[in-house]
Amino acid sequence: MIDKVCDMEQTTCSCSEVKQVGFQLKVLDLMFRRNMEAHFRKSGFEGLSVINVWIIEYLSHNDNRNIFQKDIEKRFNIGKSSIAGTLKGMEEKGLVVRQSVEEDARLKRVCLTDKGREYACKMEQGKRDMEQKVSAGISEEDMNHFFDVIKKMQENLK
Repeated sequence: MIDKVCDMEQTTCSCSEVKQVGFQLKVLDLMFRRNMEAHFRKSGFEGLSVINVWIIEYLSHNDNRNIFQKDIEKRFNIGKSSIAGTLKGMEEKGLVVRQSVEEDARLKRVCLTDKGREYACKMEQGKRDMEQKVSAGISEEDMNHFFDVIKKMQENLK
């Protein structure tokens, strides 16, 4: 549903007036990333991207099982080359290592380093703070509806 679309010639239209799903998702994503990255800098996590944080969290919560690059690609719906570059950067920062598994030396499981685990513990509070900030003033019912709509949109795009 599009109630109002800004004319390309018009420069006074605010972002909140544009009723296009893709546009609003992009604006929200940028705002979310900027807030998260500002929080990271303030907390001493300079140079971490939002995807770095999500990967650290994912690895931390799945520490009891083997996680491979393909699992991360699938979990975050990101291409092979993008995740490869991201993991390489995380290795260079000392956050993760890739280790061969006994069953198949060609497979490399992705593991958090001690530094990565330390970051995971410290980031947990920041994540809770950000979730509270982004959902402030929104009822539980509206949040559930939001997640239902997002899930449907994701299914539509598969």
